[in-house]
Amino acid sequence: MMLRHKWLRGEIDQWYTEGLITAEQRERLQERYVPSEWRSSQIILWLAGLLVGLGIILMVASNWDEISRSIRLGLICSVIIAAYTTGYVLAYGKGNYPRVGSAFLLLGLFAYGAGIWLVGQMYHISSYDATGLGLWFLGAIAVAYLTGHPLFYLSALVLLTAANLSDAADHTMSLVTGPWFYGAFIGLVLPFLWRNNRPVHRYGATIAFFFCILAQLLESEQSLIWFSLFPLWGLIYDRVAEKSNRPLPPLLSTPLLLWGAFLVEILFLMNPPPLAPFWPWLTAFWLLSAVAILWLGARKQTSLESLAMIALTAPLPFVAKYIEPGKELIGNGSPIGISTFLMTYTEVAALLILFVGAILLIQSGSRLREEWQINSGTLFFLVCVLYAYGRYAWGLFDKSLFFIGGGLVLFVLGYSLERKRRHLVDASRKEV
Repeated sequence: MMLRHKWLRGEIDQWYTEGLITAEQRERLQERYVPSEWRSSQIILWLAGLLVGLGIILMVASNWDEISRSIRLGLICSVIIAAYTTGYVLAYGKGNYPRVGSAFLLLGLFAYGAGIWLVGQMYHISSYDATGLGLWFLGAIAVAYLTGHPLFYLSALVLLTAANLSDAADHTMSLVTGPWFYGAFIGLVLPFLWRNNRPVHRYGATIAFFFCILAQLLESEQSLIWFSLFPLWGLIYDRVAEKSNRPLPPLLSTPLLLWGAFLVEILFLMNPPPLAPFWPWLTAFWLLSAVAILWLGARKQTSLESLAMIALTAPLPFVAKYIEPGKELIGNGSPIGISTFLMTYTEVAALLILFVGAILLIQSGSRLREEWQINSGTLFFLVCVLYAYGRYAWGLFDKSLFFIGGGLVLFVLGYSLERKRRHLVDASRKEV
C-alpha cells in the first residue's frame, strides 16, 4: 500500500508538471491520498492481549481444582465482561483509543473461547465435534457486527473454517458445519460483507468459503464440478452488478474463486475423482453458465475474458471417469486398457484447455488493462508447464538431467513470461 501511494503521488506531481492539473487540484489530491503510517503499536497491543489472555488461562488452570464451581463460573464471566466492556469503552467512548480498545476486545474474544472449553470441562460436557469452535465463531461474528473491525471478522472466518475442517475430518457435523454451514455463511458472513465491503473482507470470506466447501464435498463424496461453477457465477454477478441501476457491492472475489477452481482441477488432473451424484445436472448448469458468460461478454465486448473463464473452469477433469468403458484391447501381445488410453488423452486435452485459458486470460488482461488477469494468467501458464514437465518427462530422463532440464526450462520460461508481463502491464498503464 505504501508503494502504491508513493507511485500515485509521483503521478500527481507529474500531472502538475505537465499542466494537466492546477496547484489547488494537486494539493487536494495529495491530501486525499496520504499514506497511512505503519501501525506497529497496533500489532504490539494485539500481542499484549493474547499474552494476557494466555497468562490468565494458565494461572486459573494451575489452581482450577482448588476453586469452587460457582467461583469458576463467575470468574470466567467476569473476565469476559470486563474485557469486552473495557475494550468497547476505550474504542468507542469519549477517550477514543481504538487501538487499545481493539486489544481488549481481542482479549475478551480469547477469554470467551477459553471459557467455552473450561465450562465444558467443569460440567463434564464431552463433545466429539466442533461445537466449541462453532460457539466461538458466533461470539467472534457478534463482536465483528458490533465493531465493524476486520480483525474480528477474519477471526470469525478462521474459526468457521477450522470447525468445518475438523468436522469433515471426523465425518460429523455440529453447530456451523455440514448443512448448517450454509445458514451461517449466508445469514451471518455475507450480510456483514454487504454492509462492510472491503477487499480484505472479500478475500477472507472467499478463502473461508473455498476451504469449507472443499472439505464438505470431499467428505460427502459430492461432485467437484461446483468449483467450476463458482467463478462463472461470480463473474455473472459482477457484470450484472455493474449494469444495475442500484449499485450492488461485490461479494466473493471472482479472481480467488478462479484460482480455487484452477488448483482443484490441477490436483485432480492425473487422478480424476469418481463420478458423484447429480454430475450430469451440474455439467448442464456449467454449460448454461458458460452460455450466459459468452452472451454478457459479447454485449460488453469482453469476449476474451469470457472465453478464458470458460476454458479455465472446464469441468473435464471432474467428468473424466465417464469415458472409462472398462474394456481392454490387445496390442503387441499384451492387454492395453481402453480406459488408460482414453484417460491419458483426456488428461492431455484438459491440460491443453488450461494452457489456452491461461493465454486468453493474459490477452484479456492486456486488452482490459486488468493486472490481476495478466499476473494470474502468467502463473496459470507456469503451473501448467510445471505439471506437464513433471508428468511426462519424469520417466524419460535420468533424474539429474530431469532436474537440470527443469531448472533451465523454468529460467527461460520465467524470463520470457516476466518480460511479457511487464510489457503488458506497462502498456496498460500508459493507456489509462
